[in-house]
Amino acid sequence: MRKLPALIVVAGLLASLTACSTSSAPGAAGCTAPASGDASNVVTAKGEFGKKPTKVSIPTPINTKKTEVSTLIQGHGQTLTEGTPTLIKYTIYSGATGKAVSASSYGTPTTPITIGATQGGPLVAALTCAQVGSRLAVAVKASELTSTSGTAPKPNGKSGPAYVAVIDVVKAFLPKSNGRLEPGVNNMPAVVTAASGAPGISVPDTAAPTSEKIQVIRKGSGHTLTAKDQAIVEFTAVDWVAKPTVKASTWTDGKSATVVPLNSTQIPASVRKGLVGQPVGSQVMVVLPASSATGGSALIYVFDVLGSL
Repeated sequence: MRKLPALIVVAGLLASLTACSTSSAPGAAGCTAPASGDASNVVTAKGEFGKKPTKVSIPTPINTKKTEVSTLIQGHGQTLTEGTPTLIKYTIYSGATGKAVSASSYGTPTTPITIGATQGGPLVAALTCAQVGSRLAVAVKASELTSTSGTAPKPNGKSGPAYVAVIDVVKAFLPKSNGRLEPGVNNMPAVVTAASGAPGISVPDTAAPTSEKIQVIRKGSGHTLTAKDQAIVEFTAVDWVAKPTVKASTWTDGKSATVVPLNSTQIPASVRKGLVGQPVGSQVMVVLPASSATGGSALIYVFDVLGSL
């Protein structure tokens, strides 16, 4: 669980994967996928997409100078660009022995990773420009996945032992709100959205409200959230009084979307009320009065609803 002001959420990160004949993924126009190479091209995997491979062939030992990505099964779904929350299934193998050393569950994945997340590491970066439905073979230097300090060293261009991951890209969500812009409301904060989707919040020079306020900034057209859903969101929280203080933001704090369980009483009632009933693709502002917010000051939340589990 990740605790933020007046909001407890589950971080959707693949923070560390300590422990995958072919071509480089094409991706979308203008999207540059990581290149394939000798290390990734020798990996083969048999078995149905979305299920654990029945047989993986890895000629050992495998060494690589850099992360290499080859496409074993070409998908035709959404392209993974920066900021895209994504569900994957994977198995990681030792490039020295060919034996599996780590794996995800091959049931229904429940924790999205975000392409471009600060803590994503080289395996998440390897997914850039892949398409949903693809199975990838990824070869990455072992020294770039693990270190005693917990921080991967920078690539040095020298060949070294590799880990190999076979990754199935199962599903992707919106990277930002794509809903229809709604009219503004007097005496409420104004929101201007950057190209990345990150909101800029301008707080009016008026007293903070003493009751909750909910405003739809953009109205999406996707699945309508229910209390049973886990919402996948990006959000920014701003202090109304100590403006323009940003209390928390997934857009900058790790650059990773977050999962909000809408049936959890740990989530403020006003936040649940603001999200339940909203279609995916919406951008929603929720203002918590000082009486409901941590720290004794009114808080402004702006949520981008990217999907649901």
